[in-house]
Amino acid sequence: MRGNVIGFDPDTNTGAISGFDGNRYDFVTQDWRGHGPPRHGDIVDFQTGTDQRAHDIYLIEAEYAQPSWGEFLLSPHGRISRSQYWLRWALPVIVVTIVLEIICFSIFSPAGAATIIGLYALALLWPSIVILVKRSHDRDWPWPFILLFLVPIVSIWPLIELWFLRGTIGGNRFGADPVSRG
Repeated sequence: MRGNVIGFDPDTNTGAISGFDGNRYDFVTQDWRGHGPPRHGDIVDFQTGTDQRAHDIYLIEAEYAQPSWGEFLLSPHGRISRSQYWLRWALPVIVVTIVLEIICFSIFSPAGAATIIGLYALALLWPSIVILVKRSHDRDWPWPFILLFLVPIVSIWPLIELWFLRGTIGGNRFGADPVSRG
């Protein structure tokens, strides 16, 4: 049977599942077969007994849903892979920036070009933050991790983590793995 974890108390090692049949099933840690502790909202497959107790509980990995362009650029929720970062964000932004600078400095005065490029940079501010938050989520770091970019010398650490290292294999607290295991 399938259901959702509706609660887990690590102090008592007990939890509850809302079965897709509409019933509630209690469980203990010994019945949990997932890696990591149960979390609220986890979708699980489990067996039941006559005592309304769940046992042999297995976590069902969530499928990764490719974000739309709006979600990709504007929503800080979820995860993105390195390839999504480089192919859907970094490389296009680099190319557009170079082309924009060439066009602006060949058509406009230096002050006009600087104004246009400044507005372009301002337009990229929120999407840049969102993309870095999603990459930190892929590495299983909370959003404040990106604040390390503001600390001299220490900023090398998040740069390496977010630009070059693979995210958490499998689902983590921020969502499903964006890299398929095909």
